[in-house]
Amino acid sequence: MAPPPDLTLDVRSMPPPEPLEHCLEALADLAPGQRLHMLIDREPYPLYTILDRDGFQHCCTFEDTHFQVTIWYDAK
Repeated sequence: MAPPPDLTLDVRSMPPPEPLEHCLEALADLAPGQRLHMLIDREPYPLYTILDRDGFQHCCTFEDTHFQVTIWYDAK
């Protein structure tokens, strides 16, 4: 069976800590094999510590006017 489609979470223009809160809510519902693509105005350094602690993988790229953080759970 194919994994569910990836999710996109656009939190650009939201003041802190709203982007972090919305991201953590979305991650709680992330299905196995699914990825979350978060679009944000600034690189979310505090989020990385939480992701590492909770066993998520992530990568961040800058795309013209915003960052895209891709997050997935790497079950080993």
